[in-house]
Amino acid sequence: MSNSRKIPLSKATLALLALTFGLNSAPVVASHHFESKLAQQYPQFDLTDMFVFDSQRQGYTAFMMDVNPTTKDRADFGENGVYSFHIANGNSLSAGGITITVNLQGEQLVFGLADGANQAIGMKGKEFGRAAIGKASKFKNGIKVWSGAAHDPFVGNSEGIIGFLTTLIGEGKLELSKFSKGVDLFKDFRSSIILIEVPNKMLPKNIQVYATSAMYNVDQWVQVNRVANPLVTHLFLANNKMEVSEHVHHRPDSDASRRYAISGMVLRAVALDGKRKDLVEYSDSVAEQLLPDMISYTVGSRAEYSYSNINGRKPSDDAMDAVLSLFMGRKVTDHANTFNRHPNKFPYVVPVK
Repeated sequence: MSNSRKIPLSKATLALLALTFGLNSAPVVASHHFESKLAQQYPQFDLTDMFVFDSQRQGYTAFMMDVNPTTKDRADFGENGVYSFHIANGNSLSAGGITITVNLQGEQLVFGLADGANQAIGMKGKEFGRAAIGKASKFKNGIKVWSGAAHDPFVGNSEGIIGFLTTLIGEGKLELSKFSKGVDLFKDFRSSIILIEVPNKMLPKNIQVYATSAMYNVDQWVQVNRVANPLVTHLFLANNKMEVSEHVHHRPDSDASRRYAISGMVLRAVALDGKRKDLVEYSDSVAEQLLPDMISYTVGSRAEYSYSNINGRKPSDDAMDAVLSLFMGRKVTDHANTFNRHPNKFPYVVPVK
């Protein structure tokens, strides 16, 4: 654990940055790593992934976020900040819902709860419990938590996406063969994990979820990152850095203004692919499906994030295959399949020992 500060980047992290921002100005492409200048300066507040799924305990829903791609042997969260799960009632950010917050104080994480899914940046809510990092804790309201360093659960072929997007954007060519090596960059990376299991009775029946991180910077609260659907910024907005910045620093209620950018990227891909006839209609439908950027889930049901069905997301779901298929309008794969670090029992990750 550490204060929010600039830290030197390891060789592995520098390699990830090279893949993220691309060599020779290639497009951005690695999950949700290092999307903003603040995320680069303060990686403790860099959200890289979010999951919502049915717990192994009947009657509970699990919410998990991955933080800080520079994590090594210990979880490394930032002080003077807050991590939040925003849980909306259906597709409305104003009709009920709750926000669960987490902030670091010393060697403990402090958990808070507030009404509404779109509270002000920096809001921490009413404290309901504290827990030591690395240990599971259960509170009086039934919520169970765990945090710690773990092997990054994301599986994805970032090298393939670099080649794929470079040719798609720069040369106007569609080359799915760029994924043929099937290299999973993330199999050797670690993340700081926050896991919260919530009794279903505390949740609306149908929810839409996104996660944010914020920090107190100079004299004001600023949102460092926002995540929900994987690869929205690094695939669907890959050719529009301005919209990426707008996306990570704002909330879903402003997302409709970015649909044009997603629709345009998808249209380019499906037109070059030549496998669909409904080019414009399909491209617009993808933009409408992804924005506002929240993951929908029917509480109590089996979670699945796939090309044919999005209902929550488990750590073991092949999310990159799902979004690549959505991008192409047909089922495709990145050929990265190292799903060997995805236990189906609490805490649903492989902790670093």
